[in-house]
Formats: sequence, C-alpha cells, structure tokens
Amino acid sequence: MGRQRGSASVAPILLVLSLLGVVLVGAAVWPLVAAADRERAELRPATATVVESRPCGTRGAGDLVEVEIAGELRRAPFDGCGHSRGQQLPVLVPADPAGQLVVRPATANYSQLDDLAERANWILLTLAGVAGGGYALMLGRR
Repeated sequence: MGRQRGSASVAPILLVLSLLGVVLVGAAVWPLVAAADRERAELRPATATVVESRPCGTRGAGDLVEVEIAGELRRAPFDGCGHSRGQQLPVLVPADPAGQLVVRPATANYSQLDDLAERANWILLTLAGVAGGGYALMLGRR
C-alpha cells in the first residue's frame, strides 16, 4: 500500500501555522510588557487633597488638588470633578513632573495598556482565524 495522496502536505501547513502563531503571539505580548514597565516607571502613587471643587458637566471640568511631589506641595488640576473640599484622594502623579502637571485618579481605568490590549486582541483574533482556516484545509484534504 502506498502513501495516501496529500498526507505529506499536512506537515508543512502545520509548521507554517505554528511559526505564524509564535510570531503573532510575540507581536501581541511584547508591546504589552514593554508598556507596562514604562507606565509603572512614569507614575507613582500619592495622596491629594481637594483645594477647590468644580462641578461636573462643564468643559474641562476638574477639581484643583494639592499634592506632595518630591517633598514640595504643588497645586494641580485633577482628572475628576465634584469632590468635596478637603477630601483626600488616592492619585497617580508623574515621577518626573516637568511642565503641565495633571493628577490622575489611582483607580483610573484607561491607560496606554488599553490600546495595546486591544491591539493584542485583534492579533490573537487573526491568529485564531488563520488557525481555523488551516484546520479547515487539513480536513478538506482527507
């Protein structure tokens, strides 16, 4: 009995799909790791005190807070609004506050990692589609 027709071509397909998977997973994960390290280095936690409360709903609304940065008390706009005067808030401040300083909430949901995570989702979705197509090709050859 001879070899079945087409059975030898499955190995190259699997090899190409495996290599493509490794490349795509690397492309999806590497920027996430690099950005996480960079973001951790750029921001540090602190406690801010609300000095002036501003109502929400106006353009550019944001409370004015006082926060200690490098041993110095500084006033800066807070990326949030409607807090009570004198309220203490956990915040994130730049490790190197040069130029315009904006204080972010410590519980802020958005970061650069969100953009990179979305990119990773698309790359992994593409990988799943290519793997499914390769699997369909393998089944079709039987």
